[in-house]
Amino acid sequence: MRIADIDFCTPSDIDELALIESLCFEQPWDRRVLEHDLANLGEVIYLKALVAGRVAGYGVLARNGAAAHLLNIAVRPDCRSQGIGLQLMFSLGEIASEWGCGRMRLEVRSANAAARDFYSKLGFAHIKRVRGYYANGDDALVMVARLPMSLK
Repeated sequence: MRIADIDFCTPSDIDELALIESLCFEQPWDRRVLEHDLANLGEVIYLKALVAGRVAGYGVLARNGAAAHLLNIAVRPDCRSQGIGLQLMFSLGEIASEWGCGRMRLEVRSANAAARDFYSKLGFAHIKRVRGYYANGDDALVMVARLPMSLK
């Protein structure tokens, strides 16, 4: 079931992406990161989920050899629990598979139980903890899933 229209982000989306970052994260990505990434397409892929013409969420994917690396995913708080995050993840997974990647990895805050559960439902398994990974000292859990993804 399609909830949102998925498309590639462009520099014209920066304001909405920056807003989503500020709504979703205690330590949002700096706007300059978004500007750099979208000006240098090919280094990373940004996908957006559009609902009623508005960016409801986005995801960022990089290729790292035989593995894809999910760098970020965010859905506006008022758009959560509608399947938008799942739709973005499956779309990112399709791109990773097209790249020939057999797996996807990510880092998630160890204290973020909702995100850990979300990723687990997509087949991601915890493989290690990285102490002090985040700027505020929080630990990260590295999680990996085989591609193509499927709900568990």
